[in-house]
Amino acid sequence: SVLAGNYDYSYFDYAAMGGKRNHIVYQQDAAAGHAYVLYSAYKKFGDEKYLNGAKSALEALLSLKESRFYEVLMPFGAITAARINAEEGTSYNIGKILDWTFDGCTAEDGRTGWGILSERWGDYDIYGLQGSLTHEGGYGFLMNTFDMAWPLISMVKYSPEYSKTIGKWMLNTANATRLFYPYEMPDENQWLPELKGITKNVIGYEGVKKIDAYNKESLKGVSPVALGDGPNWVVSQPKESMFSIYGSAHVGIFGAIIEETNVDQILKLDCQATDFYGEKNYPIFLYYNPYEVSKVISYHNNSEENVDLYDIVSGTIVTYKVDTEGEFSIPANEAMLIVVIPADSEIEYKDGRAIINQKIAFYL
Repeated sequence: SVLAGNYDYSYFDYAAMGGKRNHIVYQQDAAAGHAYVLYSAYKKFGDEKYLNGAKSALEALLSLKESRFYEVLMPFGAITAARINAEEGTSYNIGKILDWTFDGCTAEDGRTGWGILSERWGDYDIYGLQGSLTHEGGYGFLMNTFDMAWPLISMVKYSPEYSKTIGKWMLNTANATRLFYPYEMPDENQWLPELKGITKNVIGYEGVKKIDAYNKESLKGVSPVALGDGPNWVVSQPKESMFSIYGSAHVGIFGAIIEETNVDQILKLDCQATDFYGEKNYPIFLYYNPYEVSKVISYHNNSEENVDLYDIVSGTIVTYKVDTEGEFSIPANEAMLIVVIPADSEIEYKDGRAIINQKIAFYL
């Protein structure tokens, strides 16, 4: 390939067909995004050159000595590694990529401190937001946070061992993300409460910061603060630009994945929703129980046939022959990865896969 496994560039010039460098720090996590796109092309077109390219990009990513997480691409390396491991029999180190994502960029010559926030600011939990861990105490961004769910929720169907970790992260993230929206954040913690009506509560602020970035008198000593970068980038940028259309547009990722259950704080997460070009033969849902006691979760069957609910994590059927309504118990502080299969199915286990009716149902 043109890059030959070298991603030590600030950007790629498609006119010149080559990597280029300027004042922007090198963005080596582009290898993760490159791997994702190439493997998607392989699944769509079947050409081995795309598979080989995806593997080359992953190997370039994993050869790095430290995290080079720059913006949104690093977790796409995790889903790609998980898929290729499951589907092609490789053994790429998914844990390393996840650590690099959550712990953040540590390279002094990279975007140092870019990762996943895990703190409480003032009276608010901001656990799970993606952004800067270090800039003036921390700065979470709406678009980046939405985008994390795209690769990570579907990743667990290929690597069920991460079900609890990702389920716990998603619950915290779903909770904290509300703080970007002006009707969910108290007026005293946001920059433009007097203009929030123009958002119709469907447009959120670009970011949530530990402290105000503009030294507004009413926000001194307040934490956190919902705001945006627009006026900082361009002086003439109107203050209304703090409301982020580009970030809010990605809410569909959460909308496709998240569904409430009958138990507050236990979410039903659709692992198939953002698994583009993946096999989706049977529904798969991730549940995480944050409570210190087990909880009973209701399940509504939308299909015309009776179904069994099989938990991939424990390797057991937890509910048999659900007609319209069923339920299952989820243990305290645990996750369940439920695949919905036809009742009384015969499951064949072969090469790390579970086969039902000659179709891949799930990976082990």
